[in-house]
Amino acid sequence: MNFINKENYKYRFMQLFILVSHLALLRWILYTLSEGGVLPFNTLLFHFLGISVTGALLIRFCAWFYHRLYLKEGGKIHGN
Repeated sequence: MNFINKENYKYRFMQLFILVSHLALLRWILYTLSEGGVLPFNTLLFHFLGISVTGALLIRFCAWFYHRLYLKEGGKIHGN
């Protein structure tokens, strides 16, 4: 049984994209927390605002993607 095959390569690519984007967001969080004492307040505020917006969009995208996959497997969405 192959981990990546003809039927699921798009699904595995999306999982890789989600993993990499979560790791990039985690790196940004760690950078902001480690540099928080020396950054000016406005810069720090905009970093946290960007982190929260990016995290919310990432969560919303993942929920949309897996909900769509769930509906597709149930036969409620036809097509690709």
